[in-house]
Amino acid sequence: MARIRKEEALRWLSERLSGLSPGECLDFLCKKRNRLVRVVRTEEGFRLEERGFFRKDFEAEGEKEVLKLCERLFSREFPRSHILWAHRRRA
Repeated sequence: MARIRKEEALRWLSERLSGLSPGECLDFLCKKRNRLVRVVRTEEGFRLEERGFFRKDFEAEGEKEVLKLCERLFSREFPRSHILWAHRRRA
């Protein structure tokens, strides 16, 4: 589990997104670990899960769409956070 700055989260995500195999995911959590944004690689594309202030799931086809959605979700779920916990695991 890595601690990363919120400003670097999108860059960290873009570097690791192409290396995900189907069934793997990247989790981003706030310091208290009570809010989560998860990016899951599926056979068709990506599934994004938002667990925190809101509980929604999103579907995305490509990496650009994932980055755009994550930028919006990070600002919505982590409005006052400066540091995020990020890790890669099996979904």
